[in-house]
Amino acid sequence: QGDVNLLAYPLKEITDPAQVKKDLDYYSLRVPNEGTPAMTQAIFALLYARLGDADKAAHFFKDSYIPNLNPPFRVIAETKGGTNPYFGTGAGGILQAVMMGFGGLDITAKGITQIKATLPAGWNSLTLKAIGVERKTYVVKQN
Repeated sequence: QGDVNLLAYPLKEITDPAQVKKDLDYYSLRVPNEGTPAMTQAIFALLYARLGDADKAAHFFKDSYIPNLNPPFRVIAETKGGTNPYFGTGAGGILQAVMMGFGGLDITAKGITQIKATLPAGWNSLTLKAIGVERKTYVVKQN
């Protein structure tokens, strides 16, 4: 996994959009297709969604889970074509891509906030319900 990308999310040490994009563009081309944990592509999807690049966000979102689904119940393996029974960290990454990437949710010292979000093509809207202790609803609509 491109650990540098984790400096942008979840650590928020790198916040300049130009630097986040530069790091993403560099590491997304260098992560091997085989043996890479599922959450790597989920973080790429989340960050590209926050940058407003719906196409790359959608690409990496699909790449974070579709190649990792195992029959007969389509559980998520750690790696593409992997055989472990269920990879909770990968599933968590996929949920974060949806909630924090496409949904724009951000956990701050003041609680959960919503930043500008970008939905993939074909998604008309995204509704996130019962979020946080206040059980708020957050909605994102396609521009």
